Amino acid sequence: MAMNKMNDNVVILRPGDDLVQPGLPAHKRVFVGAIGLSGENVIDPVKAQTAQLVHLHSVTNWQQLLVGERGPEDVFKQAQVQQRAWKVVTESIVNRTLWPNCEHICSYIRTGKAESPQLRFWGGVAAAAAVALIFFRRA
Repeated sequence: MAMNKMNDNVVILRPGDDLVQPGLPAHKRVFVGAIGLSGENVIDPVKAQTAQLVHLHSVTNWQQLLVGERGPEDVFKQAQVQQRAWKVVTESIVNRTLWPNCEHICSYIRTGKAESPQLRFWGGVAAAAAVALIFFRRA
């Protein structure tokens, strides 16, 4: 299966590839390969719902998704991606606003570490705004 990468190159998808829906904030899904009983191949952590295993082609506007971070090339690491994907689905992990959000879930599936650069950025912005507010109130 081929998709566009963020720099407009076409790539063949592999387990662990981030699928980014452009927007503010961007929504992430992760390609995991055909592991579902009916060939479902994407984990979609829908906001405020449990992460679901779906077919890529069932995602609305799937052609507009971009490939972000790439999954591993090593087949054994790809198998680990698929195991983590099953764990997320079978444990009914819910996509929450702060923790875990779609970035945490996809990062965990891809690498085994739940990280959210987007949340870290907005947390920094909020902290800076709070410091500025305190500073200006004192002045």
